[in-house]
Amino acid sequence: MNQIALATEAACFSSKIETCSAAGRLSAQVLRPARRFDAPPLIVLHGISRNVAVLAELFMPYAERSGRTIIVPHFEARTWPHFQRPSKTVRPDQALLALLDGAVAAMPDLAGPVDLFGHSGGAQLAHRVAMLFPHRVARLHVAAAGWYCLPNRSMPYPYGIGPGKTATTAKWARRKTAALTEFLSIPVSVYVGSEDIARDQALRTTPDLDRQQGPNRRARAVTYVQALNHAAESYGLAPKARLTELPGCVHDVVQAITQKKLASLVLDACLLPA
Repeated sequence: MNQIALATEAACFSSKIETCSAAGRLSAQVLRPARRFDAPPLIVLHGISRNVAVLAELFMPYAERSGRTIIVPHFEARTWPHFQRPSKTVRPDQALLALLDGAVAAMPDLAGPVDLFGHSGGAQLAHRVAMLFPHRVARLHVAAAGWYCLPNRSMPYPYGIGPGKTATTAKWARRKTAALTEFLSIPVSVYVGSEDIARDQALRTTPDLDRQQGPNRRARAVTYVQALNHAAESYGLAPKARLTELPGCVHDVVQAITQKKLASLVLDACLLPA
């Protein structure tokens, strides 16, 4: 019997934590099952809808069943109008790491690498955090990101890890290149709806991006998985990225969780070999 089955009767408690670092203030909902198992906490990153309460409610039953602590950060719009990508002036990655350090100080059993999940804008941030700080991530789960930073040195940053045209882009490219082999060693699960093909206002569209990654989120998810596995093989590493298509699903995290078992897929991944 696996751990998820063993924990089905455990209660779950929700609380709030908040940290203030040089990067900025960041709060989170923490879902703590009464009966906890030895598995990394799961960090759930929202998209631009910032629907923290909804995500906490939807993930709570899975915290109970899996015996895992789930942390849902809230990048408030007033403090974090842009949180999807670290930049010279905005460091959501540093704020997130400070939040995790604060959580470990209060709950020492959370120490160590975390499982990181994000949907849409949260997936944007999740995979960039993992590229910069792979030692902090045990598994990466990205769902329906609008676009990706590909592990490709021939593409200029931010679409790839080539140096780009400015000193700032060159700096970010160097940071991600320096940690690339460690990042490629992380198991990565990419999820996207089979019907997530709309070119809505939230989707970044440029001729170069469309040509390099595809015209929609579904195509770009396929491109990302292929790019990760190709890069891993080029470094002599075993490919660790896999794609899961959610049949009939559009760009809707609530639909993905309630109808397509996305949360279950994410939590069950901890039972798979790394």
